[in-house]
Amino acid sequence: MEIASKRFKKSPFFDSYHHDDTVYGVYNKRLYPLDCGFDSAEHYRHLKQKACVYDVPETPLKIIGKDSVHFLEKLFTRNIVDIKVGRAVYAFACDHDGGIMMDGVLMRPNDNEFIYVQADGDFLSWAKANAADYEVTIEDFDSWVLQVQGPTSLELLEKITGLNSKTFRYYSVTETEINSIPVYLSRTGWTGEKGFEIYTKGNDIDGVALIDYLLEEGKSSGLIKSDIGSMHIRRIEAGILDYGTDFDSDLNPYQIGLEKFIDWNKTDFNGKRALQNTQEKDAKIYGMKVEAHTPNAGEMLMNESGDLVGTVTAGAWSPYFDCGIAIVRLSKNICPTERLLLQDGSKKHGVDLIKLPFYDEKKLIPKD
Repeated sequence: MEIASKRFKKSPFFDSYHHDDTVYGVYNKRLYPLDCGFDSAEHYRHLKQKACVYDVPETPLKIIGKDSVHFLEKLFTRNIVDIKVGRAVYAFACDHDGGIMMDGVLMRPNDNEFIYVQADGDFLSWAKANAADYEVTIEDFDSWVLQVQGPTSLELLEKITGLNSKTFRYYSVTETEINSIPVYLSRTGWTGEKGFEIYTKGNDIDGVALIDYLLEEGKSSGLIKSDIGSMHIRRIEAGILDYGTDFDSDLNPYQIGLEKFIDWNKTDFNGKRALQNTQEKDAKIYGMKVEAHTPNAGEMLMNESGDLVGTVTAGAWSPYFDCGIAIVRLSKNICPTERLLLQDGSKKHGVDLIKLPFYDEKKLIPKD
């Protein structure tokens, strides 16, 4: 089957995953391998025991210019001036009504550049629209991303870069070369496991050779190629939300439990006044467990009276809990202990709401 690249971009790693039965997703107009036919439960166990490499569609943006710090202070709720070279932070931007416009990881690899690894959505246009009063340039520099995740991933990191994983700690970032390809590298990921991410400095690379190199060097670490299926299960367990899937600009940081990432001591940032005045602070996003059923996106959460109270945004079967798990978005305020039912066609299943994440609340697994 041929894949047209006029509307969607193919990654440099495309040929490493592509076969006639590969199912692709589209994210920021980028194709990514959603389902390569792997056994998701088997690969999930491999992710938790050894390591997997993933071709992911995150989109890094580069921000440079003499006003870049001031511009980013206005754009994001975090204190940007405090981010040291070699460090990264989770950061989101709000619109003027206080809704979350975009989330991602903001990295400072050197004195001259910030890299914002954004989720799905046209954040670049929004950022440019807010840059009119600043001497700053924001660009999509056609960087492509691989994630290497799992408990043995740091063995591979040290082997291919010479970095010490004890000093190159969680949310560190650097510039290096891997298989003679210049890259940015961060100790982050989308699984709640130990891991690192590789960001190319453009698309003019031999992506298949890079993955082959990682697999060869990662043999002793048990590295395998995987697809989003195994990552999807683990990210739900870890309570890692996906912008555009689990939440959007209709929700503010309080409603998602992200208010700790707002630095109120800043003079100003987009949405500050709206967030200071909002009365909408009740949680809207929860985890959910359900016995003997794998939840699917779009399934409805009802109360005992039959009223719709929420919707599944992402679901999976968790081998760890041996039950169905999901992220749900509430449409009305409820008591978390209220008895709720999941509508599955003509069937109804009793469920338990869970405060995210499902486990490892302090994120000790990836920090170790």
